[in-house]
Amino acid sequence: MTISRSAGQDQANVAGFRAARMRLMLSACILGFFSAANCMASGPAFDFFQSTHLLEISQESSLSNRAASLRGGSFEAADGTRVRFDKWYASKWADTRITFLTQLSPTFGVLWGGSTGERGEKYTIAPSFRYGFLYMHPVSKNAQLSFSATQIIGGRFKERSCTADYGAIGGVQEVNCRLAASELQPAQTLNYLIDEAPAYKRQLSLRYSLNF
Repeated sequence: MTISRSAGQDQANVAGFRAARMRLMLSACILGFFSAANCMASGPAFDFFQSTHLLEISQESSLSNRAASLRGGSFEAADGTRVRFDKWYASKWADTRITFLTQLSPTFGVLWGGSTGERGEKYTIAPSFRYGFLYMHPVSKNAQLSFSATQIIGGRFKERSCTADYGAIGGVQEVNCRLAASELQPAQTLNYLIDEAPAYKRQLSLRYSLNF
């Protein structure tokens, strides 16, 4: 059994990844522009940059960790060669997430940001765009109630298949790379390709804070 890459498929995936990243950057710019425009229309003192605060920047999302968990796998080919997964699921750049808060009033703000995505030889984590709002209600001098809601667009983990040559027994077939040497039929292994949305795609949060 010989496993090879599909050059045409990889080129298409690269193009799709770059296009998704460009859409992410464009969406962030559009959101920032309209947030600033709407607020400036209601008050000349509004400054978008002074009202925007960095809330979070982090790497290695749950999907990035999912790819990392696959790197330790391997199987033995028909000729006795050990096929390792570490190269297939390694990436030079870990998925990086960033979130901002643009405060429109003392009690209300817009949450926005996204993630860069991540790409390895046999998988892609698409870039994502995150948006939502945060509302804070003072309960007393030292306490407040806050409510937030966010939505993530994009950021999906998609695993790519391999092309394997099974010789006179099965010929050249598309197969799940990780299961190429399993007892499953090549076509059946494709059902186990990972196609997973990011965790907590929609979030609602209610928090009570007391300072003392």
